This record gives sequence, structure tokens and C-alpha cells, in this order.
Amino acid sequence: MTYLSQNQIKEFREANKPISCPILDIKTQDWVLDHDHQTGMVRGVISRQANSLLGKVENFFLKMCKGNKEDLPNTLEAMAAYLEQEMTDVLHPVGLTQLTRKFGNSLTASEQVTELKDLGASEGDLDSCKNQKQRKELFRKLTKKTYE
Repeated sequence: MTYLSQNQIKEFREANKPISCPILDIKTQDWVLDHDHQTGMVRGVISRQANSLLGKVENFFLKMCKGNKEDLPNTLEAMAAYLEQEMTDVLHPVGLTQLTRKFGNSLTASEQVTELKDLGASEGDLDSCKNQKQRKELFRKLTKKTYE
């Protein structure tokens, strides 16, 4: 084992920084020296964003889930498998609200009209929409109808 003094951190970080972050697979100039908060041992050099994410996940798992540190990798693997499984064909009410918000906030008026047509909006429906609020209401109604 080796002790790394505070004045050696920058040199160690520079000598060991990867081409891209091993967790987020991003290129950055903002590298940090990551360490295990329970053992104090250096794990490696990762991006600041990954370090923040890793800290939040570990802390939440240990404190809120009352998990054991050695169980975290298995939990993360189970989480990854869960996220990769095929989704149901059931739309959650909050999901409908999120889709509607995204429709209103990230699409131009012409893109909204195209999306509404794809959902089966009639010309009469589209003519009755005078503004974004009305287009969002129509989107919500048509999307909900698609899943009923």
C-alpha cells in the first residue's frame, strides 16, 4: 500500500487519467481522483460528473436502502437488467403528463402539427387549435385515446 499526499494528487490524477470516463464514457478535462469513502482507498480517475453520480448512488444505497456496500454491484447489475427489459404497453398517468410537457416545450408549432397528424388529428381538430395550449390539450387527448 502507498499513501498519496495532498500535494501528489494532481500529478497522480494526470498520470492516471483515462481517455474517456470509465463510467460515463465521456471525454472531459474535468477529472477527479475517486476514492472509497469507507476504506479511503483510491479507486481511479473518473469525470467529475461520474464521481458525483457515484457518490449519490452509493450514499442513497447505504443510507436510504440500508444496503451493504458489497451488495451494491449486484444491485446495480439488477437495476441495469431491469432497465434493459422490454417495457409494457401501458402508459402511466404521470408519463402522459411528461409526454405532454415535452410535446409543448421541445417542438415547434409545425412539428407539433406533424405529431398531431401522426396521432390521427383531423383537419378540423387542427384548425380548432389556435395556440400551443390547445395543441397540447389535443395531444394529451389523442395520446390518451391511443392507449385506451
